[in-house]
Amino acid sequence: MSNRTKGSGMVKGATTAAMALAMATPVEAQDRRSVAPETMQRIAPALAGYTDDTLFGDVWERPELSPRDRSVVTLSVLIATGKTAQLSGHLGRGLTNGVKPTEIAGMVTHLAFYTGWPNAVSALTEIDKVFAARKIDVAALRGGASPPAPLSASDAARATTVRNTFAQVAPKFAGLTNDVVFGDLWRRTDLSPRDRSLVTIAALAAGGDGEQLRFHIGLGLENGLTQAQIGEALTHLAFYAGWPKASAAIGTAGQVFTQRSEASMVESSQSIQVTPAGQSPAAGPASYFTGSVAVTSAFKGTDGARLGGGTVTFKAGAHTNWHTHPLGQLLIVTAGQGWVQALGEPVQAMKPGDTVWIKPGVKHWHGATRTSGMTHVAVSEVQDGKSVDWLEPVTDEQYTGPA
Repeated sequence: MSNRTKGSGMVKGATTAAMALAMATPVEAQDRRSVAPETMQRIAPALAGYTDDTLFGDVWERPELSPRDRSVVTLSVLIATGKTAQLSGHLGRGLTNGVKPTEIAGMVTHLAFYTGWPNAVSALTEIDKVFAARKIDVAALRGGASPPAPLSASDAARATTVRNTFAQVAPKFAGLTNDVVFGDLWRRTDLSPRDRSLVTIAALAAGGDGEQLRFHIGLGLENGLTQAQIGEALTHLAFYAGWPKASAAIGTAGQVFTQRSEASMVESSQSIQVTPAGQSPAAGPASYFTGSVAVTSAFKGTDGARLGGGTVTFKAGAHTNWHTHPLGQLLIVTAGQGWVQALGEPVQAMKPGDTVWIKPGVKHWHGATRTSGMTHVAVSEVQDGKSVDWLEPVTDEQYTGPA
């Protein structure tokens, strides 16, 4: 056999062997690029395997928590624990996963209060580098202030507890906690209340702050996080804060879930719950309404039901901001005269006895007329922890009756 023939046969044999190996290897293993750093692959190949197969190949892919939320948890832990060397890569991943630059700025500001100014300031150096590399306009981060978000339903009880616990020994600390941390920081709109709770839970779990974590898991549930999301967030956190911290946090979460479940069972022991008319009146917050608005007889479904709502009374000239509902909204007019409008459509009149259905995701506003008050029962469903997205106020030109 000639050398050319031998060489041709060797190449053909090698090609056949390579094709056989490729056919024997799963496509995803061929295509998946290693996430593990080169030094890890050389020095700790077992760790590289866990990084590629378990952390990024499994945990990051689990649908129980969105990639965006996983980035929020990861970034919160890294900032809270001062691990700035790992920030750069995860900031890029977070931006790709949908975390907004304004939200990253909000996270740093929030974590300054919960994990200390030095951690926040150290993180800003790395954030500045990533923003510059991505050509993110940091001037946009200094935009005008938005109306503050409303206080949570349980905030009055929390404020009383803070005063009773701290005011005698450290009155300034009690005042700062109520007026600055919860009265201002928690009401900033660069993070939603749900995301603010997710950031706080991740930071406290990473720091092993069990007593504070207990309260904030409860607040997180109130702000729209589900038990499943909290459990998955703490599972994810185990890889970034360590198994002992995650184990302790999961134990605390389990206690909170059990207590709330037992309380819910007592609350829902009756098959029918009657909410008296006019119960628990609350003023409609100025950040979401124009004019005098009162909300009474608020209700929420139990045993997994997502339905909730309340009776809303608008005085003459009062109305909502523009807003949307992820699963739509039903209005039942009980008194007075009102107006309702979907963006781009004519204003329509409402009168007692009318029912109004607004489709999911439709931008709209509703309220009283300029000369008559109006009362309606508003009903909507919760999706992913929220039932409404509030938007900008209705202008004087837009607030008008049917043509």
